[in-house]
Amino acid sequence: MAVQHLNAGHSAEAKSICRQVLQADSAQPVALHLLGVLAQQAGNAERAVELLKQALAANPDMAEAHGSLANAYQDLGQLDAAAGSFRDAIAVMPNLTEAHSNLGNVLRDQGKLEAAVASYRKALAINSDIAETHNNLGNALRDLARLDDAVSSFHRAIELQPEFAEAHNNLGIALREIGQIEEAFASHRRAVALEPQNDALWLGFAQSLEAMSFVEIDDILPAELLSLLDHPTVRPAAVVRPIIGALRHHPQLSDLLIRAAAGNISYAEVAEQLSAMPLLLRLMALSPIDDLEIEQLFIDLRQAMIADAAAGKLTAGGLPFGAALALHCFVNEYVYPESGQETVWVDQLAAEIAALLQAAEGVPPWLVAALGAYRPLHGFAWAEQLGRCSPGAIGEIITHQVIEPGIDLGQRGQIASLTAIDSTVSQTVRALYEENPYPRWIKTGLVNQGRAIGVVLREAPLRFDLEDYQSPESPEILIAGCGTGQHAVVTASRFLNARVLALDLGLSGLAYAVRKTRELGISNIDYAQADIMELAGLGRRFDLIESVGVLHHLGEPIAGWQILTDLLRPGGLMKIGLYSETARQDIVSGRALIAEKAYLPTPEHIRCCRQDIVALAEAGDSNMAKICSRMDFYSMSECRDLLFHPEEHCFTLPEIEAALAALKLKFLGFEMRGSGALRKFMQIHPNPDATTSLALWHEFELEHPDLFQGMYQFWCRKL
Repeated sequence: MAVQHLNAGHSAEAKSICRQVLQADSAQPVALHLLGVLAQQAGNAERAVELLKQALAANPDMAEAHGSLANAYQDLGQLDAAAGSFRDAIAVMPNLTEAHSNLGNVLRDQGKLEAAVASYRKALAINSDIAETHNNLGNALRDLARLDDAVSSFHRAIELQPEFAEAHNNLGIALREIGQIEEAFASHRRAVALEPQNDALWLGFAQSLEAMSFVEIDDILPAELLSLLDHPTVRPAAVVRPIIGALRHHPQLSDLLIRAAAGNISYAEVAEQLSAMPLLLRLMALSPIDDLEIEQLFIDLRQAMIADAAAGKLTAGGLPFGAALALHCFVNEYVYPESGQETVWVDQLAAEIAALLQAAEGVPPWLVAALGAYRPLHGFAWAEQLGRCSPGAIGEIITHQVIEPGIDLGQRGQIASLTAIDSTVSQTVRALYEENPYPRWIKTGLVNQGRAIGVVLREAPLRFDLEDYQSPESPEILIAGCGTGQHAVVTASRFLNARVLALDLGLSGLAYAVRKTRELGISNIDYAQADIMELAGLGRRFDLIESVGVLHHLGEPIAGWQILTDLLRPGGLMKIGLYSETARQDIVSGRALIAEKAYLPTPEHIRCCRQDIVALAEAGDSNMAKICSRMDFYSMSECRDLLFHPEEHCFTLPEIEAALAALKLKFLGFEMRGSGALRKFMQIHPNPDATTSLALWHEFELEHPDLFQGMYQFWCRKL
């Protein structure tokens, strides 16, 4: 009877019956087993272990109880004990398929991949028709880089269970790794269609989308991409290029681009047409767009919009596009060039809005959008009065351009300071980042379920050999140089039970980070202002330290790296990001242009510099064309960081290898977006050990100089 209640989900009734049984016989094994299962379901794994041990003491031949005990041990993170209990279950009942399969899951979590494969195969030898076991086997084979075998396992899982969304997703991941990009994308589309509520599947879809180049689109793809942009696991900036590529096949946009190039556009007409493209509008609101043709279209339309406003011809028609353009220009920090005539019109419009507010008259929302496309509204003394405008039409503009900057300003005084910031270099760098929060972001891609550090690093796509590394139960993590918090929130969501301390020089970025972290409901991050070069006296040690895109801006990068290494516990892990000297030759050319023209890191000069770079790129300068291919080129602060930074050091892989040796750190491998580069490397060097040879990677980089165009991002371990 208790079992029936348990299976029906009637926990209270099942518990009551078990207790009645135990009053008559305190060692009754079935009742103890069921109470143990109920305790685990209630989240009390420790009590579950006690009860299940009592049950097994009374009857050690209960295979199911051994399995339940293993599950409780898993909840406690005691994987060795869990594996032992599953083996005990198998000893009692050798043909218990579930025990073999679950043992495989534990072994995979421990990084014992060959043993995991063997367990899955034993389960399938008993019953070959279990789709989930084929899927799990595929995951283990993928972790071992046996991708063709993994694909076969995923296909078999789907044959057995055609609507198995997770298997479609995993098939897509494996197909992507072997270079079958379009087939992978189709698998991911199928996965999200089957389980649209599963955020993890949208992450796979987004990662697959990054590699896509569309030659055509179907009618439902724009709606799918619009849904994708709003999922919490998706970082919009990573999918801008393929989404724009897809939109280019939209007949309205392709026609508009042709007409715009010929100078044949009317703002009212075009804005109304673009207002009917929700995917484009949403993308504009979320991220800069790294496409020169689209940029020129927006520059022309913005100028036409302000001209219509000055002439009294701007109306509600096309307001959705006008509002999106205001959001987009705020996101890219007004990086577009502005003529003298536009400046006159903008000043006139600002005065007109101020007069309307002073007279307590309504301000047409399209005028607010036009002004917001040229100036951040929080810079006007009357900004808070804009609440009188129709919030439905421009509510998002007011939120981003008025309300949120006010919150950030109030937050600055509440951020703790852990060190002095005295050095000239640190003060100069801090000043660079105080003008605007850098990098500005609206949403980022979060990991939907954190996992132990060792599990993340041992499994695909990283596949690092961590040897005897044991994941801390509650890892303490330092983010040294967190900017506006995007890095910190991703790390905090990536690793199970993490507690993160995120540090940066600039209060502007930290205030932005605090607000965004609260918006996301993340509570395991502490933010503070600090200088890496002053952290020696922090008095804390960490299990993991991440510093990406930061050390190369220190006056003495290796000295700063040493300070961070000293804060790392023995055997702890580091993720480091450094600029590649080989991959930044285009930046060297850009800096030469800046020196020649005597440009300063001011908004006006950055806009002029960008125009020069675009003109040179269009004239055939390959280095300038490479600069134009970088996403950082398409927003003000990121362009300044890319080309105008006052302190920058680049590295070669031999230099990094020497630094690792001096710091007593062991190189574990690179973390790279996409699998194409790693696949090419392994085709040349199939030995798995080759991926940790910096000498081989150096040779490979010299043959592929754009390989680390972003930066080297790699993991290492303290010896």
